[in-house]
Amino acid sequence: MKAKKIGRERSATARGLGRSRGGFSTKVVATASDENTALVVEVVPGPASDATRLEPMLDKTLDRVPVIDELDADKGFDGDQQRHACTARGVFANIPNKKNRVRPWAFDPVGYRERNRVERLIGKMKQFRRVDTRYEKLKTTFLGLIHLVLGFIKVKSKVNQKFNTT
Repeated sequence: MKAKKIGRERSATARGLGRSRGGFSTKVVATASDENTALVVEVVPGPASDATRLEPMLDKTLDRVPVIDELDADKGFDGDQQRHACTARGVFANIPNKKNRVRPWAFDPVGYRERNRVERLIGKMKQFRRVDTRYEKLKTTFLGLIHLVLGFIKVKSKVNQKFNTT
């Protein structure tokens, strides 16, 4: 009986599903240059920590965009390991300090306002019902759907930009 439970848990994690009291959930973690352009997107189980994904996502983002001046992230990414990873790559980690931090790091509240661009991108993604409710069972299928939706968002922004300039 124990082997089945372990296999079931491993299967749910491989599908990008995390179990909590409310049921299964999924998080979409993204890096973006603006509200229409996602650079890197990952699907992680809902209760999983976002902070552990910072270094791999930062590396993937740096592969696509060679120079990043500033990384704006929420308090979930406030950890010395994450901040040192950003500093080692020459990126200013503009992350608000948690209240219990003994030695606060530098933080620019004006620059942090740019973080809402990623939130707007996620909001545009959630306008697609299939992304918002996640009907896909497999993580790869759901990630493919997210990439398709992000392509629609990018094309729509380009079309709107073309018609607004004329």
